[in-house]
Amino acid sequence: MGRGGVGFDLAEFDWGTTERERARAKHFALRVTALAASGHRWSELGYHLPRVHDYLHRFTTLVESRTPPAGSSTARGFPGRDEAATASCVRHRVLSALPLWDGCFLCNRPHY
Repeated sequence: MGRGGVGFDLAEFDWGTTERERARAKHFALRVTALAASGHRWSELGYHLPRVHDYLHRFTTLVESRTPPAGSSTARGFPGRDEAATASCVRHRVLSALPLWDGCFLCNRPHY
């Protein structure tokens, strides 16, 4: 487990059952990726992101080219409001999988 989403397949997401739901989910994924590519909150990471623009560009291309058929997903779907992360770090504004982790990865990162 790293500091991000590792080892997933786009087919694992529930993109929606209607054309409108799928378009909204796709648009959301592209907006989030564009925000990441803009460097949003990178200064909080404390490390350099080599090749990140290449990776985000490739991910954007994958999402843009994807047209999932209606009802084809076997995914559970994105979590709803009632399934929010168990905890979040107020200081860093990141979600945490507590109690599975010891806390915010930014608060608990080693300082070398």
